[in-house]
Amino acid sequence: MFNKDQLPESFRREFVQEVIFPLAAVLLITWCAASFSLLWTAKHNNSEAIVQQENIIKTAFSQSMTEHLRQLHSLANWPPFGQYLQQPNFDRRWLDDNVGRWLYEMFGHQEIFIVDPTGQIVISWQNGQRVDNQHWHRFEEALAPWLLRQDRSHGGHSVQGTADFAQVDGRATVVAISDIGRVENNSGFRLIGVKYLDDGFLNALAQHSLINGLHYIGERPAPAEQVRFHLISRLGLSAGYFAWRPEQPGSQMMNTLMPLIGTVLLVTTLVCMVMMYRLWRLRLRLAQSMLRLGASEAQAQHLAFHDVLTGLPNRALIDERLIQALARASRNRTQAALLLLDLDRFKNINDTYGHHAGDDLIIEVSHRLSTLLRDIDTVGRIGGDEFVIVMEEIQDISEVNALCQGIIDALAEPFTLLGSETWIGVSIGIAVAPQDGLDRQELMRKADIALYEAKNEGRAQYRHFARAMDESVQTRQQIAADLRQALQQKQGLEVWYQPLMDVDGERILGFEALLRWQHAQRGFIAPSEFIPIAEETGLILQIGEWVLREACRVSLRWPTLTIAINVSPLQFRAVGFVQRFKEIVQMEGADPRNLELEITEGVLIEDEREARAIIIALREAGFRIALDDFGTGYSSLNYLSNFPVDKIKIDRSFTQSLGVAENSTAIVESVVQLGHAMGLTVTAEGVETHGQMSALAEAGCNQLQGYLFSQAVPSDQIALMLEKRKAG
Repeated sequence: MFNKDQLPESFRREFVQEVIFPLAAVLLITWCAASFSLLWTAKHNNSEAIVQQENIIKTAFSQSMTEHLRQLHSLANWPPFGQYLQQPNFDRRWLDDNVGRWLYEMFGHQEIFIVDPTGQIVISWQNGQRVDNQHWHRFEEALAPWLLRQDRSHGGHSVQGTADFAQVDGRATVVAISDIGRVENNSGFRLIGVKYLDDGFLNALAQHSLINGLHYIGERPAPAEQVRFHLISRLGLSAGYFAWRPEQPGSQMMNTLMPLIGTVLLVTTLVCMVMMYRLWRLRLRLAQSMLRLGASEAQAQHLAFHDVLTGLPNRALIDERLIQALARASRNRTQAALLLLDLDRFKNINDTYGHHAGDDLIIEVSHRLSTLLRDIDTVGRIGGDEFVIVMEEIQDISEVNALCQGIIDALAEPFTLLGSETWIGVSIGIAVAPQDGLDRQELMRKADIALYEAKNEGRAQYRHFARAMDESVQTRQQIAADLRQALQQKQGLEVWYQPLMDVDGERILGFEALLRWQHAQRGFIAPSEFIPIAEETGLILQIGEWVLREACRVSLRWPTLTIAINVSPLQFRAVGFVQRFKEIVQMEGADPRNLELEITEGVLIEDEREARAIIIALREAGFRIALDDFGTGYSSLNYLSNFPVDKIKIDRSFTQSLGVAENSTAIVESVVQLGHAMGLTVTAEGVETHGQMSALAEAGCNQLQGYLFSQAVPSDQIALMLEKRKAG
């Protein structure tokens, strides 16, 4: 046997030269190649991961900026907004509700400003609350480059607004500036919306895109083991840096494989297999990450074009479908129709059953609508209770009428909410291309006008757009504008008074306050023409309070007489109505016991429980309550038993029918007996002849009112009227 000391020296040398050196060289080359490959792969994967994450951040910021500007445009292009700012003395509370609070609650705009044509701040909001305009100084210098650029662009043809990133007080923000009003009727005002790219936004982005620890660092260098992304505005200005702890799939791979290096040097095949396995695992993880990212992008795309509650197309997708439908209609010489749907009584159901039940109702409505449409038609939801339908390839207009009637019938069927049945209705406005136009906005405008007519004519019906409707809407808009100006300037509007007489027609018991309007150009405008417009525009609230003040002053001059004031249903349902009336009467120093509030059955139909509570509160405050136009509703007897009123006023239609219509006298006598049986005063309106007066006196009426005694007169003629008659 030989030991190693006995081996010849040449054997050792040859062994070293022929085996160990080549093997060492092979092992060294393998180690260097493996090490180089491993280090390069780790660094490359880390770099790729950082680039991908940086692209995700860029895309998210870009989408946020685009969405921010779109949100601002949606309000800035709202016609009533621009028109409202043109008024000499606009109500800032209206702006609070419809601009500051709405943009904050709906879209999360944290800083909002309105700038007038001279560049001065009109109003400012922070987190939905109005703040002092000095708050603007924090933003003025930071936003100056964009404001100056937009000012210069107004000299030529430019877009309505801009959006960009900016740094304000060391915080990164996305800023949108939009002209208020559409291009053709720009108001000169600008709306500025600022949203901070703060922790809430960054946390959502980090969670959504699998980015670890994304945060804002301003102009500071990135912390250890973190990378940073430089956010630069379109003007080349720095908005600061964002840092995050990047994914390092390569480093993870290297740390995993390090313990295996020794085994790799001894067993190359096993090392290769492990490498292949680890690489496969790495690629699998990367593929899974990419699939998750793709799924998230697909979901975001779906949400961008579909209503969250119903899954129906939203306004953006409907606009696109409508544009396509109009293009096909023009190309193929066919017809397309746009249907705007507005649910009737939805607000009452929402208030009665709650918002969750209202959501269930909206979902069920969407299901019913979807079952009525053809495959080529589109139904979408564009608002709370507003739906839109795009019909294509219409051969005959009867197809549109049949669908509309089918929708009305389907939605007239009862809905089950919280275990009980309830009913709604629907009003539909229709515009048809090409006869009503081929422009999307024009067609939408005309369908909206037709919808207004459908609702104005009694709801639960459909109306096609007609040219006369457009003219009618323009006339009503002009009357509304003139009415607003007349109310502000107190010119043309007057309160006149018609006497309430005893049954003998001799003694004046009180007066009813009636509104009159002498228009400077149109002359006398009947209340039946401008009161509905005042209710639609909300002016009836201001008008009602002004009439009450005037009536209080008349009551103070003649405290022995009762002054009756008509209350609009809109006033009656307004928040704080009772308290407001009490405050006005107290400020004027009048006695509420000398005031009588006349309400119609319409205010009782909407919500009986709330109406009863309001009436009780008014009577406890001292007001007398009269049920006006009694007999014209469909539940009058029920209201007399359920609501504590003091008086009923027989509608003029019954008075006019005395001696003309069969059984008219018997009907009036029955109403009077019913009122007396319940301890109520009974007044008859519209008395124009002595025969009517005699019949009403024999029937037992307590008071009479009508042209037989006097038309309504200005307040300065009341004294003369009282002198001619024996006042009560």
